[in-house]
Amino acid sequence: MGTVRDDGHGGFADASDPSRGKVCFVNGALPGEVVTARLLEEKRHYRVLDLVDVETPSPDRILPDCEYYPECGSCQLRHLAYDAELGLKENRIRHFLSKLEGAHSSKFLPIIGMEDTEYYRGKSIFPFSQKDGVVTIGQYRRGTNDLIDIRHCLVQSEVSLTLVNTVRELANSDGVAAYDRMTQRGILRHLVVRTGFSSRLVMLIFVVNDSSVKETLLSWVPALEETVLGAGYTLKSVWMNVQKSRENRILSDDYRLLFGEATIEEMINGVRYKLSPDSFFQVNPIQTEKLFREVVKTAEIKPGDRVLDLYCGVGAIALQLAAQGSGEVFGVEIVEAAVDNARENAKLNGIENVHFIQADASTWLHEQKNKLEIDVLVVDPPRKGLDPTALDVIRNADCERLIYVSCNPATLARDLVLLSDRYQIETIQPVDMFPRTMHVETIVLMSRV
Repeated sequence: MGTVRDDGHGGFADASDPSRGKVCFVNGALPGEVVTARLLEEKRHYRVLDLVDVETPSPDRILPDCEYYPECGSCQLRHLAYDAELGLKENRIRHFLSKLEGAHSSKFLPIIGMEDTEYYRGKSIFPFSQKDGVVTIGQYRRGTNDLIDIRHCLVQSEVSLTLVNTVRELANSDGVAAYDRMTQRGILRHLVVRTGFSSRLVMLIFVVNDSSVKETLLSWVPALEETVLGAGYTLKSVWMNVQKSRENRILSDDYRLLFGEATIEEMINGVRYKLSPDSFFQVNPIQTEKLFREVVKTAEIKPGDRVLDLYCGVGAIALQLAAQGSGEVFGVEIVEAAVDNARENAKLNGIENVHFIQADASTWLHEQKNKLEIDVLVVDPPRKGLDPTALDVIRNADCERLIYVSCNPATLARDLVLLSDRYQIETIQPVDMFPRTMHVETIVLMSRV
């Protein structure tokens, strides 16, 4: 038995282990609770425990509102009141960043939460499985590769679950087997659903092991159209992605359009985006509007300013900045299809003061060393953060303002330390992009020392 305290780590609460001097990560426990837990894993510097009983519950503990929780791995915080969840995420950011030089309490702004935390995901991925000859589709059980056959979900878009239920029925009716990675038999691997919240358009991607299923998938389209229409949407695009690898990678580069158009559309703060099946885009369109507004406000672009957006993807942030019309914006992205999308999106919106460059961000930065004349630099890197080359060039760039958008507080803190001799922290703005999970986005504004 022990008392749980919050030290800012994600996924678990933690409690000290006086007997061994180790941190214990207690799955499902909340800060302030007295709990009994059993050992799951013994590591060198910490232990992982599973909650057995709550002796003294937190006043913020609530009854979960999902029958699949906590077994389903999609959510981690359905047993915590949302106000307390926001506080937990704020504390997580503070835990990682408050020890940085210049990160005084006044620099931290209140987290931007979500008014309605249900059905917010614009992109959903559902793996297939098969048990006793019956195809199932849903989400993995937490910490395992066992599938939970789900019929509804409170974080995925509502239309995506109606499609899941229809596809399950069609697959079993037509005898299309789910893929088994161990035996390499079966066909259906994943179903990917992209939902345009503003456009009410839907894209489906069937990830399959064998392209011979094409005609069967085409025969499903009328039923899928009817399902989507019944949910108030339009089925705009159906793709087949042929993935034959035994690895865990979900999608291959082999996309084949089966039905409709190649893209769907989403609109954020008045800017329209065409999204192809492999486009990276924030998965919560409602909170993305708030996130982008904060980035634009923080950038304070003045007439004549030159703005650089690294890791720009389909031009999501770059187009928001360029839409202000008061500066010249450059976006750098390595993925060719994403850059093509970005350029198309610029034309779609009639935005002419933006230029997209296909290149590895770090390599391009190194080549531009001592040539960069940038007033505002925006970086939104992957979870692993900035690599050493990018950090070195950014440190030496003569840039007035640096905006770092991060989805990983740990790598954010690491990078800010490495930038601290050239840039000082001005503001730290957390944004809750993924309610009911431990994930949190952060916008950090830094100015040149």
